[in-house]
Amino acid sequence: MMRTAWATIVAMLGLLCFGRFCSASDNANLFHNGDFEQRDAQGMPVAYQLERGVEYRYLGDPKWESSSWGVALEAARYSGSVTQTVKEIDTASGRSFRFSFRGLPQDDFMVGDDDLFVKFEFFGGNKSYDSITKKIYPQIEQARRDLSVNGDRRVGGAATWRTYQTDFRLPFAQIDQLRVSVGFGHGTGSGEFFVDDFSLVRIPELPMAGPAMSATTRPAGTLIALGGRWFYQAAEDETTPPEKFDYTNVDRLLYHDAAWSAPFAGNMTAWLRAGDKDISGMIVATDRFVPDNVTVTFDANSLIIHAHGLPNHPTGKFPQPGHGNPNFIQEYNATYYLPLNPQVNPRHAAMTDRDSNRALPMGPTGVAVNGVVFFNPFDAGMMDATDMMDQCCGHPNQDGQYHYHKYPICMNSPWNDDGTGHSPLIGWAFDGFPIYGPYESKGVMAKDVTGEGALNAFNVQWDNDRGWHYHVTPGKFPYLIGGYWGFVDRRDFPMHRGPPQGGRPPGSPGGFGPPP
Repeated sequence: MMRTAWATIVAMLGLLCFGRFCSASDNANLFHNGDFEQRDAQGMPVAYQLERGVEYRYLGDPKWESSSWGVALEAARYSGSVTQTVKEIDTASGRSFRFSFRGLPQDDFMVGDDDLFVKFEFFGGNKSYDSITKKIYPQIEQARRDLSVNGDRRVGGAATWRTYQTDFRLPFAQIDQLRVSVGFGHGTGSGEFFVDDFSLVRIPELPMAGPAMSATTRPAGTLIALGGRWFYQAAEDETTPPEKFDYTNVDRLLYHDAAWSAPFAGNMTAWLRAGDKDISGMIVATDRFVPDNVTVTFDANSLIIHAHGLPNHPTGKFPQPGHGNPNFIQEYNATYYLPLNPQVNPRHAAMTDRDSNRALPMGPTGVAVNGVVFFNPFDAGMMDATDMMDQCCGHPNQDGQYHYHKYPICMNSPWNDDGTGHSPLIGWAFDGFPIYGPYESKGVMAKDVTGEGALNAFNVQWDNDRGWHYHVTPGKFPYLIGGYWGFVDRRDFPMHRGPPQGGRPPGSPGGFGPPP
């Protein structure tokens, strides 16, 4: 193939998602055994080929971590790969695809020549049509530079699960087989890179030539305004939006800031894991899939999130008697109300030392797109709680409510926040203002911006595309938000939990907005 054509395809590998590009929930995963849980008679993962320095096993410490089965790429063995071949591809149904997987690099996993890669090999019949290789080790190095302080005692924050994603287009219509590999060479360290959750789905067609699609492009079709920045991408025969959004239709629930995105896509289902507690308080014996872990509705003034509070990523195994957190993760039933058009409180106040002015309540202060809540930086003793987390930056409280005190990097799924631009939306404070990841622009974290555009004590800034919004600040207080920039909805503070400021009226720091 001509070099210029390949250059165009390779350029597409870094595309940002927008509209329906952000999800393929309505498309089947073309990989067999994508979660690596099915084993053959020899105890190996069905449908995969493992080469050289790769081991199939439980990816974590069974005593302390609730993880899953997958493969470990072992740098000490110099090279290796995990591969699956997808057959009977019908190019008449489209030639554009998205490949993603979940990966965790240990701190001592190292390779030379940036040689950790994703590789696509194309075949038509018995004929090879060449291949594309994308190196992903630079993403790991950048995370180690930028996110190490997000870890335990501000060390190791890059050694956590995140999603790696690539969009590509088949170069020829004759292709009917695709071989996809994640592998490495030039291993120099002693650590491992964990790989799990292979996904290959069709996406709307990418262009063969010309500039890459812009994330700011308005999605095709009819968009029905839902309020605030929310829109529904209607099908041809639809004139009204659904009454409820769940995992079956949420890829068409679009949020518009500088881009068009579907932030709930891939975040609405979860597993209640064996050893955790169900909604009645009983310890469950086997894993149970929870398809409605998050659902979304709207009223005239609010985005309403209904959540069971179960994280959609690996967690620590709780309780940890004698070692750390003594609490169970427990399923619950909660509803959160987020103003569609948040209003700035002119008398807002940021937290003082140890939140002595009670600018933020104990307990939930906001909610992530996966239904897990954010807390302020302190534990019940008003000590910094951010070093008491599992590898995904969360833990349960005494009520079993799993929550985050800092940037939950595992929530990158279904995004690939590799620091090449402004971070995606990850959730909202209860005042309705959105919370974004750590990056302000390519290679620049919002916490490092000085002068015009710098974050204030609330972790808030303004830009023309997003209006007022929060950024997480890895390793830098207040980590998530430093106080409510706007008025909160009183429905987010039921009596048993208590509102911020003890229920002070509108106009006071942290005060409520108008009654619903």
